[in-house]
Amino acid sequence: MKKKIIITVIVLLIVAGAAAGGIYAYKSYQSENLVADVVPVSSVNWGYGGDEMSSSGRVTNDMSQEIYLDNGQIISEIFVEEGQSVSVGDKLIAYDITEAELNLEMKKLELQGIKNNIDAANRELNTLRNTTPIPDTPVVQPEPPAAPDPEPEPDPEPEPPIKEKTNGAYNYISETAKPYSKKDDGSAENPFRFLCNRDAYVLGSYLNYLRENEYTAVFEIREDNKKTGTLISSWTVNGAAMDEVDADSKWSVLDRQEIEPEPDDEPIDEPIEEDPVEDEPEEPEGYTAAELAAKIKEKQKELKDLDLDRREAELDLKTYEDACKEGTVTATINGVVKTVGDPENLPQDGSAFLTVAGSDGLYVTGDISEMMLDQIQVGQQIMANSWESGNSFTATITEISKYPKSGNNYNGGNPNASYYPFTAYIKDTTGLTNGEDVDMSMTVGGASAGEDVICLEKAYIREENGRSYVLVAGEDDRLVKRYVSTGKSVYGQAVIIKEGLTMNDRIAFPYGKTAKEGVKVNDTDSMYN
Repeated sequence: MKKKIIITVIVLLIVAGAAAGGIYAYKSYQSENLVADVVPVSSVNWGYGGDEMSSSGRVTNDMSQEIYLDNGQIISEIFVEEGQSVSVGDKLIAYDITEAELNLEMKKLELQGIKNNIDAANRELNTLRNTTPIPDTPVVQPEPPAAPDPEPEPDPEPEPPIKEKTNGAYNYISETAKPYSKKDDGSAENPFRFLCNRDAYVLGSYLNYLRENEYTAVFEIREDNKKTGTLISSWTVNGAAMDEVDADSKWSVLDRQEIEPEPDDEPIDEPIEEDPVEDEPEEPEGYTAAELAAKIKEKQKELKDLDLDRREAELDLKTYEDACKEGTVTATINGVVKTVGDPENLPQDGSAFLTVAGSDGLYVTGDISEMMLDQIQVGQQIMANSWESGNSFTATITEISKYPKSGNNYNGGNPNASYYPFTAYIKDTTGLTNGEDVDMSMTVGGASAGEDVICLEKAYIREENGRSYVLVAGEDDRLVKRYVSTGKSVYGQAVIIKEGLTMNDRIAFPYGKTAKEGVKVNDTDSMYN
């Protein structure tokens, strides 16, 4: 009997092994015979011609170029004199760029600090997104003992230091604050101007600084904390007419009154006899689903604010880079030098140091969004179309202002972006008269001549651990995973591939049972056959 049982078990093991081997062999056969369709990247490439920049303006022959000196700028050489004729590109003045180089290094450090904060916030956001919420159930509290003696309150946690600025607006004004216009010199005609938050305050030490130097400053509160926002409140302080105040005092920008310090409530150390109480159940550590969602939303807002700070710092950095790179100011119009100041006696009334009045040709001015500012350069051409005749003209950009326009006139563009004025010169003015209105447009950010831009539908790109990848045909005609670097989104449906893929690569649809490495490939003209 025992011998029969042993034989039966052996037979069952043999049958089970054969079945498992058969399943494995079937799966191997099935995997080996999978075939994935691939197509050349060139056949599914959307292409990208760039973004369209548009503006409007009025043609004029009454154009002038005015050069103002920013705070601290030093002139090293003047190349022209009053009454001299100049053409576009002629040298006018040269700056001593020593200070600009120091400012450039400081701005680089500031920008790197913002990028480090963005990286840290992204890591924290990723941690929150991968956190499992705790159950949202109330903790049953035990009945408290009768008339318990109150326990001493713990010392309050120290408040974190207040950031000097939030989204470009000051939370407090100290000696390190800088006015938002470089033309401000602290005089009554050109007072220091500061953009402040609603709860901002001015330190007494800074008010004393204004008093000692007889400077004038204006502290503004504007809608949405933007320099172009509607003015809500404005406080003008004339240092020459004020008394000395406590250096440690704080003065509200909105109320213009001294902020009274809050009294420190020191706990009284008294012996307390504690009655024995039952152990309270421990609260579960972590966040509920609602708390976690609120934390994620808060972190996303922080990242949005940091991104605005980054963009502002990058624009400032470009200004300093241009100052260091150029060092020399050239004529942006054809004309005659009307005024030239004295480097040893700079204008104190806010007037221009040097002025060139236009003498011939037609000019037109327009506005550039800050979103496209890094893609448009002096010397680029822009097309202009007359409202009256419909004729087209070519204009060359000769100047782009370093400062955005004031007010909220964004000409139908993005109301949340700043716009920078530019001037363009029209050489061939046949059929165009002074005073005509024109529409202007140019394509920016697209492919240069002979350059291939790969723009793929988002469905062809997958993500793994925060990195994007595609499935391409390898040298052995089997699928391999390749990581790529992606750029901007196009129309919300496609994305630009910056690195990792060429037009000659063959790509597979990365979903379905054939979408895995090692699968054989089959060349086809379309993924949708």
